Amino acid sequence: MWMAVVCVTSMLQAGEWGLKPGGKGKLPREQKVLMAGDSLMVSLGPQMRTELSGYSNLTFIPIGKSSSGLARADFYNWPRVLEEHLLSDKPQVVVMWVGTNDSQPIYGMPSAGEVGSKTWLAAYHGKIAEVARLSLSHGARFVLMGPPVVSDAKTDAKLAVINKLMQRVCQRAKIPFIDTRASLADREGRYCQQARMPDGSMVPIRTPDGVHITAEGNRIVMKRLLPGLSSLVMGYAPATAPTRGNRSITGRGSVRGITIRAGNDRSYRGRTTDSPRRRQDSVHRQ
Repeated sequence: MWMAVVCVTSMLQAGEWGLKPGGKGKLPREQKVLMAGDSLMVSLGPQMRTELSGYSNLTFIPIGKSSSGLARADFYNWPRVLEEHLLSDKPQVVVMWVGTNDSQPIYGMPSAGEVGSKTWLAAYHGKIAEVARLSLSHGARFVLMGPPVVSDAKTDAKLAVINKLMQRVCQRAKIPFIDTRASLADREGRYCQQARMPDGSMVPIRTPDGVHITAEGNRIVMKRLLPGLSSLVMGYAPATAPTRGNRSITGRGSVRGITIRAGNDRSYRGRTTDSPRRRQDSVHRQ
C-alpha cells in the first residue's frame, strides 16, 4: 500500500512541470512568447496571456492581425512585422497561427496557380520557410500552428492542403507543428460546432460563422499547444534539432532542396522568397 502511494505521488510530481490554464509557478528563467497570426490568434493570444498569468518569468506578447496570412504580403507583410518584433521584443519563442486566410493566389507570384498546384505549393512553402528562418536567425524557437477545420466544404478542402503542407515542411525541418484540425474535429475529421464536456454538457467551440473559435474551443487548442510550449520555455528542448544536410531551417542554412508532398502527393521543391529587408511591399492598415 505504501509503495502504491509513492508511485502515484511520483507520477503527479512528474506531470506538474507543464504549463496549464490557471496554473501557477516560476519558470527557471525569463521567457517571452510572441503570439503571431490571423484573427484566430487575435482571440487565442490574449486568452493564453490571461489564463497563464500565474506563471512568473513568462510573458505572452500577442500581435495578431485579422484577415492576415502568408499569401497576401500586400495586405499585411508578416515577415516584416515579425522582424520588427523580434528586434524590439526579443522573444525566446515565436508561435505563429496562420493559413485560414491563405486559400487564395499568392501576392507577387502570378504563376503560382491555384491552391494545391505544384507552383502554389512551392511558393507557399517558401513563405513558411521565410518566417521560420527569420525567427530562428534571431535566436527564437519557432512553433507553427495549422488552420482548423471550417464549416464550408470547399474552403476546408483547400485548408486541408495547406495544413498538410505545413506539417510536412515542419516535420522535415524539425520544427514543432500543432495540428488544430485534429483538436477541433470529430473522430472522422469533420467540423464540430459543439463539444461534450467531462460533466456531459455540450458547449459551443466554434462561432456561428463556422470559422472562428470560442473561448472553450481555445482551451481545447491550448491542450494541444501547451505540452510542446512547456518543453520549449522550461528548457526541455533545444531551439533547433541537428539534422543532416540542408533539411533544417536554420538562421544561416537554406531550405532549397527540401522535398515535400501535398495535394495529389506529387513531389515539389520549396524555394525561399526575398528577405523582408529587401522587399518594400506596403502594409495596408485596415
